Amino acid sequence: MISSLKINNIALIEESIIKLGDGFNALTGETGAGKSIIIDSLNFVLGSKADKTLIKTGKDFARVEVVFELPCLNDAIVDFFNSINAEPETTIIISRYYNTNGKNEVRVNGEAVTLGMLKKLTINLIDVHGQHDHQALLDVKNHIKIIDSLEPSIEDIKSQLKLKLDEVKDINNQISDLGGEGEDKVRNIQLLEHEINEIELAELKDGEEDQLLEKRKYYANSEKLAKNLTDAYACVMGDYGGMVNQLKSASFSLGMVSDISPKISELRDRLNSAMYELNDITDSINDLIAQTDYDEEEVNELEERLDLIKDLKRKYGNSVKDIFDYLDKAKTKLDNLLNSEQALLKLNKQKSKVLKEVYDLCTQLTSMRKKVGDNVKTNLLQELKCLGIKNGQFEVVFNNDYSLENIEKKATYNGADNLEFMFSANAGIEVRPLAKIISGGEMSRFMLAFKCVIQDKSGIKTLVFDEIDTGIGGLIGVEVGKKIVSISRYNQVICITHLAQIAAFADNNYLIEKTTDNNYTTSSIKLLNDADKVKEIARMLGLNSSASAINSASELIDNSNTYKANL
Repeated sequence: MISSLKINNIALIEESIIKLGDGFNALTGETGAGKSIIIDSLNFVLGSKADKTLIKTGKDFARVEVVFELPCLNDAIVDFFNSINAEPETTIIISRYYNTNGKNEVRVNGEAVTLGMLKKLTINLIDVHGQHDHQALLDVKNHIKIIDSLEPSIEDIKSQLKLKLDEVKDINNQISDLGGEGEDKVRNIQLLEHEINEIELAELKDGEEDQLLEKRKYYANSEKLAKNLTDAYACVMGDYGGMVNQLKSASFSLGMVSDISPKISELRDRLNSAMYELNDITDSINDLIAQTDYDEEEVNELEERLDLIKDLKRKYGNSVKDIFDYLDKAKTKLDNLLNSEQALLKLNKQKSKVLKEVYDLCTQLTSMRKKVGDNVKTNLLQELKCLGIKNGQFEVVFNNDYSLENIEKKATYNGADNLEFMFSANAGIEVRPLAKIISGGEMSRFMLAFKCVIQDKSGIKTLVFDEIDTGIGGLIGVEVGKKIVSISRYNQVICITHLAQIAAFADNNYLIEKTTDNNYTTSSIKLLNDADKVKEIARMLGLNSSASAINSASELIDNSNTYKANL
């Protein structure tokens, strides 16, 4: 429940703290006093879209803080706190700040959160229902969620269904890995055969690409290479054999005296080694010089080979090794495809079995939902009669078209049902979709009756009704008050109302007043004591403050209290 709501600079409210109680809280006041500001403030702190018009004139920011005190935490609230790495607590403080520069700041128990994150929390804390704010009930997508929420065992069936649908998905993946069936299989075989043939015809070799790139670089610099290699060769060979012949002569001279000293013999050996190395270098230079002599056809062949390798890499991998790996996998896939008949038969048999289980679970869900729908219908019509819609008709209509043959296409984790709430307020008028047939006044009563039927008894949620009395009055107003009392036995209710018959049932009454001082208008909220409540009920009845008016108001309150005491 909401224990307090602190408002700063929202519309006509400069600063106000509202301490709210358990049960039924009624907010009343003259038209234009600022009752809707309370709802606007709540919507603001709960994450609705904000703009600068919300900020009180003359102020540069607005701020709202709401404190929830919960009896327990559900899984969704615990998950929220885990998502922001905060300790789950039964006291939840939400604050939101917004200024004229567009700065927006939202905190939950001191932790900064986004509006999207905030809404995931607040949807579990509060329901705000305004005169024109019944979209959740009018939205067909929510109807199946509402039905499912009324029967806990439905979630168990949906969990089993999810496992089976995941199993079907896994089987389909296995069939796909085998290349599929029919024409898909033929196409896959042809594709693999083409890919294998393309790679094998290329006759790639390890290291070939690096060699080709080196050769291309050599060709690109052939003129420069030829000149410098020739110069180097000339330096080594020179006239009459150059350095090599000189080294031979030096080796011969040392050989003449090598037997005199071991050191000379060693020097001669080293000289011979240098001569042999130089001779080898000379031959290598000569070979490189020969390689600089090429024709255009060789260059074209080299480029074509590199283009082929590049194209294969584009198709099958980033390197020649990757291409070889792809080739091995393609051969394995092709072999599996050519020998997959038995495996496919086994998988399809398994899939048929699982799809039958999926179908059975879906029909089980349908049966359970129809049973819940019948209960909702019975109880809702009874509630509507109390609220003056005596000839109301309501149906949970199933527009299902699933069968065992098409269940794979129709089934989702939510089942295969397509259901919608249908309604008619008058005898002889066939039921139609809510959004197309229900009026504003009827919608208020329908929604209230629906809340009585599906009310959450956990005590976690706060329900806010903004002008639930639209289009009703008199004895129906009394019945609306009774329904709100019924809901408030389990959940906190905050109700803005113009009807004395409803406000008389409240456990806590708040008066919202507007005052003007020196052309400055403000709204204030005050918790009424018993005497003030009587005066306010008299005002709402349209009576003066005479003794008879007070007696009438007191009688209405006494009757309401008697009803609550006997509930």
